[in-house]
Amino acid sequence: MGRPIRRVLFIEPRNPRPHIFSRVAIPRLGSILLGTILRDQGFEVKVVVEEVHRPDLETLDFNPDLVCISSITPTTPRAHLLGDYYRQQGIPVVLGGPHPSFTPEESLEHADFVVCGEGDEALPELIAALNGEHGFETIGNLCYHDNGTIRKNPWRPFFQDLDSLPIPDYSLIHGWRSGKQAVISIATSRGCPFGCRFCSVILLFGRQFRYNSVDRIMAEIRQNGTQANHIFFCDDNFTADRNRCKELLERIIAENLKIEWSAQVRVEAAKDPELLSLMARSGCFLVYIGLESINPATLKSYKKAQTVEDIRYCVDTFHDHGIKVHGMFIFGSEEDTIQVLRDTVGFSQEIDVDSLQYLILTPIPGTPIYDELQSQDRLLHHDWQYYDGHHAVFVPRYMTPYELQMETLRAMKHFYTWPSVLKRLWRRDWFFAKLKSHGRLHLRRSFKEVKAGYFQQLKEQLFGKARQWRRLTPHRRIRRVGIPEDIWGLTAWESGPREFLLNFLSKLGVEIVREGPETETATAGLADQDQTARLMAEVARLQEKTDIVLLPIWEGIENVRQKAREAQQELSQLLATHRQALALSFNPTLFYNVCMQLGLLFKSRPRLIRRIYFQTLGELGTAV
Repeated sequence: MGRPIRRVLFIEPRNPRPHIFSRVAIPRLGSILLGTILRDQGFEVKVVVEEVHRPDLETLDFNPDLVCISSITPTTPRAHLLGDYYRQQGIPVVLGGPHPSFTPEESLEHADFVVCGEGDEALPELIAALNGEHGFETIGNLCYHDNGTIRKNPWRPFFQDLDSLPIPDYSLIHGWRSGKQAVISIATSRGCPFGCRFCSVILLFGRQFRYNSVDRIMAEIRQNGTQANHIFFCDDNFTADRNRCKELLERIIAENLKIEWSAQVRVEAAKDPELLSLMARSGCFLVYIGLESINPATLKSYKKAQTVEDIRYCVDTFHDHGIKVHGMFIFGSEEDTIQVLRDTVGFSQEIDVDSLQYLILTPIPGTPIYDELQSQDRLLHHDWQYYDGHHAVFVPRYMTPYELQMETLRAMKHFYTWPSVLKRLWRRDWFFAKLKSHGRLHLRRSFKEVKAGYFQQLKEQLFGKARQWRRLTPHRRIRRVGIPEDIWGLTAWESGPREFLLNFLSKLGVEIVREGPETETATAGLADQDQTARLMAEVARLQEKTDIVLLPIWEGIENVRQKAREAQQELSQLLATHRQALALSFNPTLFYNVCMQLGLLFKSRPRLIRRIYFQTLGELGTAV
């Protein structure tokens, strides 16, 4: 296939927009490690990490025979552009990383090959195949084009002998400068036994931990860590095996290595006093902890296996040992309301966490959350650049996407305040004073996006439907709403949601006019032609008495969901000549969002509509 592969270019695309840690470039290890493996096999290698240095690729002094691009979900659009650019030049392109691993068909529209999961063995085997040594069909983890079809080879067993891999060579990075400003990553393990539903680590690296030996880690610290200002141990859970972690930290102390380091840990690490002491003495500056939520129901739904008291104890205990804490909360679970988000801000300030990110739950491909929301048709789009934890890309259960977006921004604004900056300056905590200042300025730029761009799109989605529906009626204000009785039996409305909707409309000040005979709501099937004709006659009579006719369709029972959609299509066709009739679909997961959009037909204040919704929910005790 084409010219022989001798020179390989790796590219790690830059994130599409800045974030809190944008000023600290921490290269991901995948491209550097794979580049080092190939370099040791005799290939000429260059690694471009665009967060470190973004050269003009057209004038780059390196003419590759193969281009390998590593992509996470938000960098996917840039990865695709790069893939298209090099393929147009006739250079084969390989895509790898978390996102292509779970979207190989999409990725192969912009690449010749996709390496899924771990590439330590798969990529060298692919290059050998490109050089004519063997075929592609035996290469585990590989997806590729084959005479117009896509071949997806089985995933290979996870790589076990981590010590056999070379120490990543950072000098391969274009524009890399070691020294006082450099932050390097060191991975001491792969895998994670926990089952967080928003995380793809288990599928990428397995449930069982695989470890480097302490001797191997120490060699990497001496080679790379001592040449940098800071070491980030990038394991998903650095303290998972506490005995091994203690052995490593004891070695760092015994060899008198003067390093500063940070790592990702779970809250239970704070329950081991010996471990905490060793962390502090060995140079631990900061820990990154997934605090996730202060809502016990949310923690349970995330399968996080921790409590709010665990979070409080964890932060206090790390602080007692002089270790800073960066907390990460995730907003938008099925159990979250706006009040939960606001209470989280107060809790964060109360426990005095040093820095944090309020992230929006993001359904990354390959995660259970993605599969669930995709099946429920709750994803807003697949514009991957916004799947970055900072943009609402799905419809939450008890918030609209716009409310989730704005409340998350407001939460960050309430945490990163100028008084909090002054407080850090007073303590002479220069690093976090600078970080909080950067955070505040970053938020200022983010709020400017509210008036345009993505945030405006979410706002338009919220208010646009109400404006569209108002065009169905000539009335300036809609006060009288007709609901035909036969509609309740058409798609088997459950009694709880039906009662909720009627009470909700009543509290909004809407006069409900009902027409037709009472019907039982237990019928789960589609109505026959006589029932449909009867319903249309009811609609015609109601249009003479009301401002608008509402036809609520229920999709709450799985076995009638498709029938409900068919009914909606039929009604939409029949109502084409009835401008004052509105067919609206409801289901349990989107009930709040539909009620909010419906409420905006009568009121222009989302806060009022939200208050009425939860007041109705509290009074009826109905779990909608």
